[in-house]
Amino acid sequence: MHEQIRFDFIIEAMTPIAHASESIGNTSLCMREKRRLPDGSFAHIPIITGDTLRHGLREAAAYATLDAAGMLDSPSLGEAALRLLFAGGMITGSESGGVKLDDYRRMVALCPHLGLLGGCAQNRAIPGKVQVDAADLICKETAHRMPEWVTEYLRENGVALQSCRGHVEEVQRVRMDPTLDPGKRKLLTDGGADVERRLLSSEHGKEVGDAVLAQDSKSSMLPRRHETVIAGSLFFWSVCATLHSELELDTFRTMVGAFLRDARVGGKRATGHGRIRPVVAKQITVQRPKEAPENLDAGALVPKIGSLFYAHVNERKAEVEAFLRGVDS
Repeated sequence: MHEQIRFDFIIEAMTPIAHASESIGNTSLCMREKRRLPDGSFAHIPIITGDTLRHGLREAAAYATLDAAGMLDSPSLGEAALRLLFAGGMITGSESGGVKLDDYRRMVALCPHLGLLGGCAQNRAIPGKVQVDAADLICKETAHRMPEWVTEYLRENGVALQSCRGHVEEVQRVRMDPTLDPGKRKLLTDGGADVERRLLSSEHGKEVGDAVLAQDSKSSMLPRRHETVIAGSLFFWSVCATLHSELELDTFRTMVGAFLRDARVGGKRATGHGRIRPVVAKQITVQRPKEAPENLDAGALVPKIGSLFYAHVNERKAEVEAFLRGVDS
């Protein structure tokens, strides 16, 4: 078997996405990519990076492997095994450290997702067989890049395209200083006397124009701003793999399905950001002369007991655990 399989998705942001590229002062800017438009002009389009999505696949596959090996209920991983499963390991450059090539082949046989995603063996990085694209915001500026089936879906469902700028919102939040609350100051050992003196010093510094005194005595209240891609925005995402066995195909499906079952991207996940879900999925066999999109139920990708991947790892769970206990990566 030698086949290239690609999954194409329309992804919906269920909650705002705070995927930052940089911070200027106390404002973080959302991740954008510069694109040339058909008329020769340029635009900066919000994206979800391929790095973020690929890492999500790796984490989902790692948890699926540990679950199949019965290792989630009895944690026993060392730091090296943790790095290997969740970050692909690291290059050591030494003869004594890292995963040796013979061990790497054994590792891929025991944990097939590592063969798909790649990893490190001693002083070299071994590439994987999965190519993960960035997820493009579906908007006026990217409409010309969309496959025909995406355009048809938007038209059939009456989805109006907006400019990429319309999908970005700037939000402000404030971290409050508990010492500014008189009631909370009563909980301090000195009854808040030191805080009172600091607040008075700050007030006096502002009155007399002493910037240093005002700065040194200011409260810890912190207003901050960040850009988000608003909830309801749609993205187009592709992930492709070169597969050489039915086990690798099942592993690929398991990995993608496990990730999309509860996918979250970007930052501020603890405050209701970054949850995405697949709306439409297509499977394309790349090696065919003509692309043949097939409807694909994204829910059917979720790993099930009895699948090739689960059975493969479960049957070798003792070997998997022994390998992970002794790995140096």
